[in-house]
Amino acid sequence: MPEVINEPISVALWSNHSSGKVIPYSLYWHGRRYQIKNVGLHHMYRQGRVLVHVFSVTDGVTFFRLEMNSETLEWRLLDVETIN
Repeated sequence: MPEVINEPISVALWSNHSSGKVIPYSLYWHGRRYQIKNVGLHHMYRQGRVLVHVFSVTDGVTFFRLEMNSETLEWRLLDVETIN
């Protein structure tokens, strides 16, 4: 069961100008860097006029659900779950 975190984090991204895609490749949380090995689901929703992106990612050991506010460019770690 995921543990709710809902904290601001730092995220490093890859941007591909040809495909127009931007994907997270690592995140920094509590002084530790997590290398993202796989990006699963990605969806978007509107919160008023703001478009919010949600990414489900894993480093091979832990699942993370990340949220990026497209207006402020702030990232939040919504929840984490250890892979058993």
